[in-house]
Amino acid sequence: TILNANKAFLDAMGYKRQEVIGKKCHEVFQKVDYPCRQEDIICPLNEAIRNKRPSQQVLTRIDHKGRTKYIEVTIFPIWENKGKVLKFIEVSRDITNRKEEEEKITKRLEQMVEKRTKQLEETHAKLLHKDKMASLGKLAASVVHEINNPIAGILNLIMLIQRITKEDSLNQNTFAKFREYLNLMETETRRVSRIVSNLLAFSRESKFNLKPFDLNKLIEKTLLLNSNLMKINRVTVEKMLAPAIPQMVGSEDQLQQVFMNLISNAVEAMASKNGGVLRIKTEFSPQPDQIRIEFEDTGIGIPPQNLSKLFEPFFTTKKKGKGVGLGLSLAYGIVQEHGGSIEVRSEPGKGATFRLVLPLRAPSPKHPKNGGVHEWYKDSYR
Repeated sequence: TILNANKAFLDAMGYKRQEVIGKKCHEVFQKVDYPCRQEDIICPLNEAIRNKRPSQQVLTRIDHKGRTKYIEVTIFPIWENKGKVLKFIEVSRDITNRKEEEEKITKRLEQMVEKRTKQLEETHAKLLHKDKMASLGKLAASVVHEINNPIAGILNLIMLIQRITKEDSLNQNTFAKFREYLNLMETETRRVSRIVSNLLAFSRESKFNLKPFDLNKLIEKTLLLNSNLMKINRVTVEKMLAPAIPQMVGSEDQLQQVFMNLISNAVEAMASKNGGVLRIKTEFSPQPDQIRIEFEDTGIGIPPQNLSKLFEPFFTTKKKGKGVGLGLSLAYGIVQEHGGSIEVRSEPGKGATFRLVLPLRAPSPKHPKNGGVHEWYKDSYR
């Protein structure tokens, strides 16, 4: 019960003495006839009793005009001789203006953070696309060769058909040959179409759009794009793709960019050894609802001192003009955004293995789980 109130308090809250004296604090300040619930508010009076010392809290109180005010309340207990609390003195200070200024500042900061976040997202998207274009640049010569071969075969068949129609009389055997040639031409044309379609799909600016996709088919598509690059560099592929893997939900475009980067790096690492073997494996992870993907090459390997820096932006061991060190950093970010992790094992001269663990369903882009990068070496690899 309120026993007394000074003029400063009454003036600040706009109350008359008779509206306050003899009433409970919740009746005056909260305009309710029941005590404040402990789960709704930390009562400084209860805190002072419980801790046996002064207590301070910032509370919202309603003045005589019904306006909500922020009040800094300090409670001082007054003790009697027997150690019991006899009375309390409350000192209150109106900090509404300060709180409103703080809220304005907080709002401005939130807007600045939102703006900066948007800028970073745009920059990240540009870096992703730049890295993708760099990958396309590496593929350009090999893809042209890959397309040129079937086109040359088709042209040869067309020229052969033209010669036959000019020199030979058409009969049943000739028509049988034509059907065989047409089947070959269709197969080669579809091959060119598939390469071009995959190339165009990869060249699109990718966004984090969650949709179902077939992981093994995505790996096959990415290998097709790199097929001639691997042929030129004498790299063979061994695939161990688990057939029972269900469709995953994630950003197919961005994960293809990750696979493209890992395959490209593996081919480069083996090119300097005059070729090698790239082993790609998909399997269920021991953790539920997760898939493990491994890219293992027999290339030159990664020096131990570089393993901890491998996923840092702009770290590269390539010669000037051959790379800016963004590929693996962006790959790490994409995997992390999918709620997964990427790990690397390597011994100099004995190749490298990149292991990805991805959930069957990627989390919402705004709430990615923490992914991670770890160094793991052959003696601890199982």
